[in-house]
Order: sequence, then C-alpha cells, then structure tokens
Amino acid sequence: MILHVPHILLPEDNWKEWAVIACDQHTQDREYWKRVEEFVGDAPSTLNLIYPEIYLPLDENRVNNIHEAMHNYRSILVNHGPCFILVKRSVSGSERTGLVVAVDLKGYEYNGSESFIRPTEKTIKERLPARVKIRENAELELTHVLVLYDDPDFSVLPRDTSDPVYEGNRIYDFDLMEDGGHIRGFKISDEKTIEEISERIQALGTLLVGDGNHSLAAAKSFWEKIKETVPDNHPARYALVELVNVHDPGLTFEPIHRLVRRVDPEKLLQKFSARIVESPVGNPTAISSFCNIEGHSIGFITKDRQGILVFDNPVHDLEVETLDEIIDDYLVEYEHDPEVVEKLGKKPESIGFFLPCLKRSEFFSLIKKKGILPRKSFSLGKENEKRYYIEARRIIQ
Repeated sequence: MILHVPHILLPEDNWKEWAVIACDQHTQDREYWKRVEEFVGDAPSTLNLIYPEIYLPLDENRVNNIHEAMHNYRSILVNHGPCFILVKRSVSGSERTGLVVAVDLKGYEYNGSESFIRPTEKTIKERLPARVKIRENAELELTHVLVLYDDPDFSVLPRDTSDPVYEGNRIYDFDLMEDGGHIRGFKISDEKTIEEISERIQALGTLLVGDGNHSLAAAKSFWEKIKETVPDNHPARYALVELVNVHDPGLTFEPIHRLVRRVDPEKLLQKFSARIVESPVGNPTAISSFCNIEGHSIGFITKDRQGILVFDNPVHDLEVETLDEIIDDYLVEYEHDPEVVEKLGKKPESIGFFLPCLKRSEFFSLIKKKGILPRKSFSLGKENEKRYYIEARRIIQ
C-alpha cells in the first residue's frame, strides 16, 4: 500500500499559536514572520519546529534550537494513535477538504520517473541539503506537503463528509493566524474506513505533489541515506502529507507571475515573437477576455505601457513555457500577488508579466503528457491559503 497510517501527535490547546504557515511562504516579507514571532511569544508553536526560508542560508544554531524544541515538546503533545485526519479548511470564501496521511517514500521519486507519487515541477537539488540537515536529527516531522489525487467521482472521500464515519471525532476547530481562515480536524481511526480509503487511493493510481515537493524530496533523500542501516519499517521511510482531490471545489489553481528588473523593458519586449495588444486602461491581469484567441496570451506592464502579448502559433504547450524561454536568462522574481507585480512592474527598468491559470480538469493529463512542468508553473491557492503546520509524528525509533 502506498498509504501508511501515522501515529498523529497534537497539542491540547493554544491552537492558534501552534499552527504556522508553510516555511516556504512570505520569503520576501520579513515583517510577516516578525508578526508571527510576536503573536506566538513563548507559547508552544510549530514556529519553533520549522525553518522559515526567509532566514536562509542555514544557521546551525537555529537548527539546533529546532531539534531541542522537538525534544522538549514531547511532554505537551498527545499521541492520538494510528489514524488519518480529515481536514476542513475554510478560507477566501470556500472550503477545502483534505486527508492527512503518511505515504511510503519507496513509491516516490523526485526525478519525474514513473513512480506512484510524482513531482509536478522540476526538483532543484541545490535546495535539498538544508532541508535534509534539519531532518537528520529531528525527532518530529510536520508537513506542508499537498498531494493531489484524481477522483472525479469522489470515491475516496464523499462530497458530503458530514457522516459520523468522517466527522464523528473532532479534535481541533479554530481560526488560523494571519488571515489563514478557519480549520477543523476530525480523527479517523476506524480500521475498516482506513482500509477502504487506502484501497481506493491505491486503485486510482498516480499521486501528484502539488505543494511542498522539495520537503518531500528531502525526506526521500534522508531515507535513502539511512535505509541500509535501519529496519525496513523505520518511521523515516514514510512522510506525512495532506491528500486533496484535484476536483475538490475548494482547491484553487493560481498562476505564479513573473517580474524582471534591472532591464530595458522595451528591448525585452522586442525579443518576443508576439503581437502586442495595447491596454491603456484596465487591469493587465484580465487576459481571460482573450480566451477566444488561439495561441497564448500573456499580460505585461511597464512604467509607460501595459498590454497583452499574443502568440498566434506557440511552439510550447503552456504560456509559462513560452514566457520562460525568453526571460530565463534574466534575473526573474516570482510573485503570487498580481497587485505586487503591477506595482513593481511600473518601476523604472522593470517589467511584470501576468500568466493565466492552469485548468484543473486537464492537470493530470498534462502531467502524463509532459512529465514535469517548468518551475513555478502554478500555485495551489494564494499565500494565505497555503497549508499550516498542525499535525506531527515521530520519525525516530
């Protein structure tokens, strides 16, 4: 079985201080993390168990403090035994349903092979050593990894989970900090239900890593490093993730826009084999109005102009490939918020590019066709919709 039933560890209280957003978010916003630090104060928090990437490169003292906090938190975490956690997350006006489980890392490869669990974007190996270093002496594992499954019939989890089988044992219910919405967690420990879910996931086939691939790759790298010296059922063989149905109405696919600075925007625009449709007024992100145009449409904005690049006969499948082919030789910044791109793109010697969303209905077939998508091709939700660390499990014997 690709799924493994983890022993879930959770605190008893102080939930709002406990839950902190994924470490790879707000990497340009130190003020965000300062606010989190001030809000948490001295309360037990996953903030003390993770390494926010805004503080990279790696500080050995910070890593040691993480490992020490993991050791000290043994006394405050309650072992809920072997179970899955059904997660109901309400944010930005919609609700997303997920299932926290563990997956067998033997079924995952981060090189885009034909493994059961596959990445959707290229894994940058240079990002792995820092994460492996943190995992090496860690007692606990937390997760911000979202893994997608393709279940249009909702056979794994029903559309309506109000049945006591799924929502009969609520173990947390609270508001997340920093506009993260509201979250509820329900313990599923019934062996028959767990077995049915596991079999249905197995029958569906491929799982795709939508968020957190580098964290999952670090777990895989660490397992490969130690597997010859530990029992085959060692807890590090598994990794905690949240499974989400790609057809869940609360799951949103967001584009990741591009910003190029310290450049002559006019000269860069001339490098594109595209028609430019000027847009003197209006929102340059609103490229959906060009959806009837065959080819690719990419919005842009500079200090002096804005409009849409229209590629009538693109050679690539995706707009992000068409764009990156030209701008990859420049210093590119990636941004989720189109308002930030608009603001910064209007500065001198800058240009912002706006990309459309991927279609969820075509996502699995797209990965089957292409194998790996370009870096930063999509995001599962906006930054405040990213997964918060809540559940933990031990990864040492």
